This record gives sequence, structure tokens and C-alpha cells, in this order.
Amino acid sequence: MNINIGKELFLDISKIEYETFFYVKKKLLAHKVVVIKKQSLTDEQLVAFAKMFGPLFDANKAQVLGAENGKTSEVVVVGNNAPEFEKAFLGHQEVLPHSDHQWVAEPSSLSMLYAIDVDAKSSPTTWTDTTAVYKELSKDLKDQIASKEITTFNPFYRPFGEVIAKYVNREEDVPPGEQISHPLVRTHSETGDKILYMHRAYEMEFKNTSYNQGVQLWQKLNDYIDNTKAVYEHHWENGDLVIWDNRATLHYRPSFAKSIRRVLKRVSITGEKPF
Repeated sequence: MNINIGKELFLDISKIEYETFFYVKKKLLAHKVVVIKKQSLTDEQLVAFAKMFGPLFDANKAQVLGAENGKTSEVVVVGNNAPEFEKAFLGHQEVLPHSDHQWVAEPSSLSMLYAIDVDAKSSPTTWTDTTAVYKELSKDLKDQIASKEITTFNPFYRPFGEVIAKYVNREEDVPPGEQISHPLVRTHSETGDKILYMHRAYEMEFKNTSYNQGVQLWQKLNDYIDNTKAVYEHHWENGDLVIWDNRATLHYRPSFAKSIRRVLKRVSITGEKPF
């Protein structure tokens, strides 16, 4: 299989014009992850660039990272040892493979992280191409999941750090919060590609599926995600701006030492109801 995830571009985002922007977007749709190095951006410049892709993500009062009093933050600080910021999130612990906001009705379409101050000893971030993972599935498995729906339970109803990736057994525990389901096989709204809209991070279940059947299917799909070679690993340097297609990727970060400083800023773009 041709591995096509991850593309480095060379340009100055602070001076970008629409002709160059369309080139960036074309590369993003083709490679799922775009890296633009050596940027020097204010929050205003970062947000202005993000808005070229569309309106910023709004969770519509759902609980998401950085939200407060029902309002979704435009810029979220993802940081460890970042005392200069009033609020910084995710600390130094492992962040399991996930796409952002899968538990809301209209998850974000794109996200970007801008490295402000990242120690060289900090962990890399790895993206997995879930379009490629879908293509790797056996025909029988593709047929089995063609009409399945996945329910992802909002992790922000659990205490921070207590959410584990598991298939929900309703006889033992039903996670709190709203229950929103999406197609397990999602169609990309711009490319038409089929995507395995799965994750490895949260409590979840397949709609209208028994626990025994569901957990077996969950384990099979996890094996494909865990063993694909369609991944891109990024080792951060200050000034890196990484943009990814949140519809068609998972991203993962290993834990790192609590003493290490790691400060990035995240902005997300609105999406549509998956179909």
C-alpha cells in the first residue's frame, strides 16, 4: 500500500494569500497532515489563517476541551509546565488515538497545533490515516460494518484522567452524558473517500449490537488500527504549525516526564454531521 500521510510545506502563514491557501488545502486533503515549519504567529494571525478554512468549531454548549460556561474557546492551550497561561490542558499524560470531538453532533473537520515552546525531550505526536485503514479491511469486515453506527461517550462527564478506552457493557455501567451516534464508515464530505470512523481513546459501543458481538468487532477493528503502517510521526520544534484532517485521522501522544515543558496552541474548524 502506498503510504501518503504527512507533507511538509514551506511558506509564511502570516502573509498567506488565497492562491497559496488553496494549495495548502489541496495538499491537506491529499496527505491528511500538513507541516509548516518556522512560523512566528500571534493568536490573531493563527485564528485568521484558521478561518480561511471555515468558521471556527463551536460545540454548541457540549463539553469539550477548553470550553467554559457553554462557550467553546477559539484558541486552546495544550500545555505542560505553562504557568504563564491561566488555563492549559492535557498535561504530560498519554493521550490515546482519537479524532477530536467525536462525541458531538457535528465534530470538527480540521484542527491545527502551533508549537510555542516545546522541549526536545517531549513526546512526538503520531497521526494514523483512517482512510487507509478502511481500505485495509477485509471485504467481509467492510460488509459487516457498512451500516453500523458508533456511539462515543463524552469523556468530559468523567473526572479528568479516569476515562479509559473500552467497549461499554451496559449490564455493568452506562457512561453519563448524551449519547450521539455516527456512521462507523464515514464518507469524506470533500473527497468522497470512505473512512473508518473509529478511535482508541474513549468509552464506546456499536448501536443495536449485543455486547459480545460488539466487543469482538471492536477488537478486530482495533487490530487494524494498531497495525497499519499508514502513520506519520511528528517530532516538534518551536514554530511548527501542523494541520490535520480530523475526519480522516486519529492522533496520539505518549506520556512524557512531568518536568518537561511543552506548550502548543490548538484551533479547530467547524464540521458537519457525519454521513
